[in-house]
Amino acid sequence: MKKILAATDRATDILCLVFMSVGFVITFFHIIGRYILKAPIFFSEELARYCFIWACMLGASVVNRADEHTNVNYFTTLLPTRAQGWLYIGREVVILLLLAALIYYGVALSIKMNTVHSAAMEISWSYIYMALPVGSLLLIVTTLKLIAAKRRELKTL
Repeated sequence: MKKILAATDRATDILCLVFMSVGFVITFFHIIGRYILKAPIFFSEELARYCFIWACMLGASVVNRADEHTNVNYFTTLLPTRAQGWLYIGREVVILLLLAALIYYGVALSIKMNTVHSAAMEISWSYIYMALPVGSLLLIVTTLKLIAAKRRELKTL
């Protein structure tokens, strides 16, 4: 199981990097084409947008893996250590419920949008909307790992 999770993490890292790189490169060439050559690449804005959407959804799980999402913890630090841990687990459980809803509605939306195609690239919007359930599923995996780590930490207190 650990090998599968490690391979998934590595694949997520690589895909996130690829999507961000393609988004930046295509945006750069779009600017060159539009303002210097006066002949922009017709699909570049669309491709860059889709790459950034996928990069954001995959990047959320990359950041969540190390528990580096922003949070405001001023009041929680005033609580005893054990209460902080249980509050953390409660927050993560609420996040899991939200992510489960995002997967459900994201898949439903992706199925509905199967016949709708993008203007320039003429690809199905399903591929774009699938970023939400795929990213949410990866976030669920990383959130479960965070909860397990916090539970192990609480057992030692």
